[in-house]
Amino acid sequence: MRLKREASTASFIPTYALANLGAHVGFMPLVILLLPRRVEALAPLGKVALLSWLLLIGAVVASIAHIIAGHASDRWLARHGRRRGLIAIGLAALVSAYFLLAFAQTLPGLVVAVVIFQAALNLMFAPLGALLADHVADAKKGMAAGLLNFALPLSGLVVTLLGFWSVRDGALPFVIVAALIALLVAPLLLAWPRDLPLLSAQHGATDRQGPQSADLMRNFALALVARLLIQLGAAVILSYLYFYVENKVGTASHYTLGSASDGVARLSLVATLASLAAGIAGGHLSDRIGRRRIPLALAALVCAASLAALATLDDWRAIVFAYAAFVAALTAFLSIHSAMVAQMLGNEPRRGALLGLMNLANTLPSVAAPALTLAYGGLMLSSRLFEALLLTTTGTAAIAAVLIAMVRVR
Repeated sequence: MRLKREASTASFIPTYALANLGAHVGFMPLVILLLPRRVEALAPLGKVALLSWLLLIGAVVASIAHIIAGHASDRWLARHGRRRGLIAIGLAALVSAYFLLAFAQTLPGLVVAVVIFQAALNLMFAPLGALLADHVADAKKGMAAGLLNFALPLSGLVVTLLGFWSVRDGALPFVIVAALIALLVAPLLLAWPRDLPLLSAQHGATDRQGPQSADLMRNFALALVARLLIQLGAAVILSYLYFYVENKVGTASHYTLGSASDGVARLSLVATLASLAAGIAGGHLSDRIGRRRIPLALAALVCAASLAALATLDDWRAIVFAYAAFVAALTAFLSIHSAMVAQMLGNEPRRGALLGLMNLANTLPSVAAPALTLAYGGLMLSSRLFEALLLTTTGTAAIAAVLIAMVRVR
């Protein structure tokens, strides 16, 4: 029986990783390339401000939607024994939202489409995120989280392909992304193992009523804030990468590409290649040494150094290297952090709701990044805007490393 359950878990992880990639493809190309191009097409003179407001509104919706969806997925699990049905509903809603985005040709229409998109994405993402704690043993969480976070660089590869293939705004790239999401998530839904073990049920955790330990609450809070501070840097550079590159086109030395789309595509390609192994290596290392804090803190420090380089460098070759280092370190950080939090919450019956709360570390930076951009934009010249934003997030990433060192878990 044990071997049968281990085989079910082994067959589950690859389809889970594919579905997680589908979720990342759901937002990475949109945030980095498709939405900025649509904004520039609709409002070329106020593009940075408009994109900031759209990101701000979307992040608020995502924050609320993920918490609600996490709670709903716990109830779904209690009733049906698995979260598959809610993931399927989220997938259908997400594909529909992409068609709304594809044909949103007015500012009000784009706002509505972004709101619906964020609600749909998080309806699918919340139950997906809880599966690591549901079905993967602690000793394998680091490696599994590394496989899951392959999604970050691979979704960047989708950005690369879209950027090279399509250099201006249009409906077709949105439709292609929607189809790709469906293809990536479908195998998980169709090939879900019938005898997949539910780890919390094995550990007898269903009698607990959420976190009762002060240490757990303290560790959870430190982990949440640390991830939030790291993700602030990611939100800044990923959300404004198109405009950052556009700003560098005329000033950076050794920039030999054509449009900003070409520059974004090149950055995404190099970052993908540099970070493909980072998530698995970081997660596997944390499994092998039995400690997650040290590699997690080191990844945070590399993020800080990379952001500082992006803020200050004017040589395109050095910018490419710094961006690749940032994405690789971010991928490793997210992999190890996901494993650590899943291990913390493995015996909690409300882990879907708690992971929904943890997701604030992903969504609140998407509120703070455009808010900072709007605030800094009113205080300084546009040429200094990205430098100020990136130096600010350099500091927050360094603080994240300190907070990780204070977490009292292995």
